[in-house]
Amino acid sequence: MLSLFEAVFVDPLTSRFALFYIPGLILLMGVAVAFRRPPRPAAPKPQPTAERSLSSRVVRFGNALADRIAASDITPNQVSWLGLALVACNSALYLYHRNSFWLGMGLALSYLFDALDGLVARRQGSVSKFGGYLDAVIDRYQEIATCLVLSVVTGWWLVIFFIITGSMLTSYSKARVAIEMPVDNKGWPDLLVRHRRLWLLSFALLGDACVPWLLYFVLISLAAMSYFTAIQRYFRARSMLSRLDREAKSQA
Repeated sequence: MLSLFEAVFVDPLTSRFALFYIPGLILLMGVAVAFRRPPRPAAPKPQPTAERSLSSRVVRFGNALADRIAASDITPNQVSWLGLALVACNSALYLYHRNSFWLGMGLALSYLFDALDGLVARRQGSVSKFGGYLDAVIDRYQEIATCLVLSVVTGWWLVIFFIITGSMLTSYSKARVAIEMPVDNKGWPDLLVRHRRLWLLSFALLGDACVPWLLYFVLISLAAMSYFTAIQRYFRARSMLSRLDREAKSQA
């Protein structure tokens, strides 16, 4: 047991990973969280100490970027297409350089556009049903492109097959329920929603350069948790639709 601990946590490569890559990933995730925050009503000016905090600066940066884009001629749908183009370019480049660190870094930055298009739409007052539909479709294509190039480069077709099918089943469960009844998009607190899958994958890609076993371990975990989440959503959908059926029978 001691030798295993030393092999995993004491070797120089893992130490370098812990010192450099993990803080960088936390910073990227902080930016992503700032972009994903919904707009808040006007509030009193915060205290100077709060304004100087890192989180408030990240939030201000995200809001300022969204404001600049909203003030331009760029539409939210164009931001969504740009996000897809960036993911596609990063995926194509991975086939050439086969460096997982640069793929992870490129994907982490590209995925920020998933939240930025919504912020721009709200700033411009141009939120639309088609925009929401387009964003969801582009999300699926982004995942497909990423999983495809990972399969080609690594050869881990089986585990990545379970990741992508689990992901699609998870998304389809909510989409199919929405055909039967109105659903709250935020009312699905399941284990592995899309943004968590993407950040876990980016984390694994960034660390693969230093910890060789990390990427495969995370991919197996993603496959298992994706299917677990799909099962979670099945039971949630069954509960919601069964309750709707009972209400309809009681009113008949």
